[in-house]
Amino acid sequence: MAKTVLVVDDQPGIRMLLEEVIKSEGFNVLQAVTGEEALSVVREKHPDLMLLDYKLPVKDGIEVIEDLEKDNIHIASVLMSGLAEDELKDAHQHESVLEVVAKPFNIQEMKDIIVNLLK
Repeated sequence: MAKTVLVVDDQPGIRMLLEEVIKSEGFNVLQAVTGEEALSVVREKHPDLMLLDYKLPVKDGIEVIEDLEKDNIHIASVLMSGLAEDELKDAHQHESVLEVVAKPFNIQEMKDIIVNLLK
């Protein structure tokens, strides 16, 4: 059975681009626009990997990870952000965050990260 990736970003263009890249590698894709929606999808659908924007409306990416951890749900996650690396120090304290990727990201690098994490 193909593994599933949840793409969480409030920018439709990024969600669609990542969906295309992920599907080209044979994986299934789910999408969410907000942190709250991401929490619902993870709890209901149990994806294998989450690509999560740091800056989301209402509940940011780190808050999503923290809410899941409170429920003892640990999903492999890639945090995407336009912030400088030193502004993302709190991301690295979470075991679920396996990678932090700067936006704009290189498509091939993102594809390699996804494939490597889902091996």
